[in-house]
Amino acid sequence: MSSFLTNILLTAGNNEKIDLNEKINEIKEQVLNLKYEVKDFMDHNYIEFTPQLKSNETLANKAESLINEMNILQARVEGQIKIELSGSTRELQSLSDALKESSISIKLSSKLLELHNGLRSIETYKQQKRYVDAAKTIRHVQVLLESPDCDLQSVDIFHSIMNEYGQVHSLFLGDISALWQQHISWNAIEEPSKALSVTLTIQCRLEEIQDLIQALHYVENLNNCLNNLAMKLMNHVIRPLINYVCDVHVLDETVFSVKTTDKKNKPCYESVLYNLKLLFQFLHQHLNVTLEGEQKLFAEFRNCLLKPLSDTLIKDCIANTIPSSSAELQKFGPVVKAINEFQDYLIEIGFITDQQLFLSDYTKNIDSLFIDKICQDLLVKARVIMKKDLHDSIKHEPREALQFPEEALDDYGLEINRKLSKVTFQLPACQISKSVQEIMELVRGILEEACSSSEVCSVRLFYTSRNVFEMYAGLVPEHHKKFLETIPQQVALFHNNCMYLAHNLFTLAHKYRRKLPELFKTHNLTYVDLPLLLRTVGIEYFLEHMKYQRNIIIDIIRDSGLSTLGQTPELPPSTERAMRQCIRQLELLRTVWLGVLPVNIYCRAVGCIMNSMVEDLITKVTNAEDIPADVATELVTLLSMIIKRGPSIFPDPDSVQRHVRKWQKLTELIKVLGASLKEIEDRWENGKGPLAREFSNVQVRQLIRALFQNTERRAILLASIK
Repeated sequence: MSSFLTNILLTAGNNEKIDLNEKINEIKEQVLNLKYEVKDFMDHNYIEFTPQLKSNETLANKAESLINEMNILQARVEGQIKIELSGSTRELQSLSDALKESSISIKLSSKLLELHNGLRSIETYKQQKRYVDAAKTIRHVQVLLESPDCDLQSVDIFHSIMNEYGQVHSLFLGDISALWQQHISWNAIEEPSKALSVTLTIQCRLEEIQDLIQALHYVENLNNCLNNLAMKLMNHVIRPLINYVCDVHVLDETVFSVKTTDKKNKPCYESVLYNLKLLFQFLHQHLNVTLEGEQKLFAEFRNCLLKPLSDTLIKDCIANTIPSSSAELQKFGPVVKAINEFQDYLIEIGFITDQQLFLSDYTKNIDSLFIDKICQDLLVKARVIMKKDLHDSIKHEPREALQFPEEALDDYGLEINRKLSKVTFQLPACQISKSVQEIMELVRGILEEACSSSEVCSVRLFYTSRNVFEMYAGLVPEHHKKFLETIPQQVALFHNNCMYLAHNLFTLAHKYRRKLPELFKTHNLTYVDLPLLLRTVGIEYFLEHMKYQRNIIIDIIRDSGLSTLGQTPELPPSTERAMRQCIRQLELLRTVWLGVLPVNIYCRAVGCIMNSMVEDLITKVTNAEDIPADVATELVTLLSMIIKRGPSIFPDPDSVQRHVRKWQKLTELIKVLGASLKEIEDRWENGKGPLAREFSNVQVRQLIRALFQNTERRAILLASIK
């Protein structure tokens, strides 16, 4: 019985395998035929480009029927493999592999037909204005082409299909981009009055714009359109609304018009917020559409517009509303309320979220903004003052002399003189720029404000006052650089300005210490480090200009002919001109500096320059190897002119020797140039006379050799000078 059943099962299994084999061979033949038919069809469509629409439907039906039959056969083969697992597995596995191979071929053919149907349906959707369906189909075709499950790249016509897809995709993008520009259009007109009028027009129903926007979203081109729209809104609408006085109108609910009427004045914050709200109402009315699921267009638009909008609105509008005085700070409540109402509207329409409160985040720290605004305005005001002309000056006179205790006697009855000089702690009379007085008045105003402010504000104001002086030391030299390098009066005024500020800084903090908040009493807040900075800057620039003036005179002497002294029997005419030019240069300095600089500074400065001139003249004469008698006579005349006119450079002519160290040496040189050997010997006086006090023995011997011929008398004198 068991053998009978076994025979029956074996016979049934053999019959099943025979049947499967026949079916698979039949399927393979049908798949092969279908492959050729699909190839011919695709070749006609993507290579020869002849339409085969009816064949397309027939082939698609055939492919679907074959796929169904193959799925049934696959299940039967797998069932048979399980039954005959211990038997004819190799034969059944071979049948399974053949079926899988046919399955891959038919799936490839099916994908090709699906691609063809998708590409052909896009044009139909476009004609029916079903842009979303067309966009979804394009995305589906792209997914098919990029799918790793089906090796379409191995098909010969794959590149032709890719080209066809690229053309369809580009054409569709062009069409819907043109529709976007058609529905959302811009127009700018400059009127005869030079007022610029810009209009934004959105002409289509909400359903149409939603269909168009969703289509742009599916083909991943929406961001480009929104970025372009955001940029135009910022440039043509939002920035003009924030920075200029504008007329805003909404016409027929489809046209938003902005007309710039005044570019010189800024609009008030109420006008700006009102006009911006009108703009967002207009945009929300026409662009409040859904992209996909619960995703809204305004969420995407926010990514493009929020940052430039917030930066511009805060910087150019809201920042200007920050109060600059305590009185204005008390009235700032309505401003905050208006700003928050506008922000609430942006949340209501979905343009921003509860976590993007950029306006209230800015205004909530009003105390910090308040003091920042005050300090910024003060520094701007100081900068404007510092840029004023330095030569617009006034006379600074010292205050009344200080009163000191009278003389007293010590324990031994000796007189104690406790009096100091009347000018102690006084800035000498001089000219200063009016602007530097304005700087001091500004700083005193800052300190007065600090005395009545909170501790935090008072500290900020105090350091702002320090910043003003530091700014003066850096900004003024840079802004007035050309004048300070070339104009003597300007550099003298700058020097005086620095000294004036430094002088006031020594006592400025002391005057306000009792008025400032208690916090200052526990901190060593002072200005005493700043006088050194200002004095250093003022002195450096003045010394540089002194070098500049000295070099002018030295260059004149270099070109005077004294450098070739003794090489010609007489001095060239340029020598006298040079001497007169040197004196005139000093007289020019007297004209522009005397009365501007303090007298002691003037005398020291001019004396130093004149001393360099005198020293250079003496050096050139004493270095000459031969000085003819006629040349010596001319030199006496020219140098005597300097002796005659030089003292008038100083307010007290008798003080010339005190300020020009080489003055006596010059007078002694003139005497030697006109003296005999006997007179020179008398003035040398064995190294103890006036000549010996001014000249070294080497210089005297050199002068004697240059002035006198080689005689016995000269040799004796030279030998005596040691």
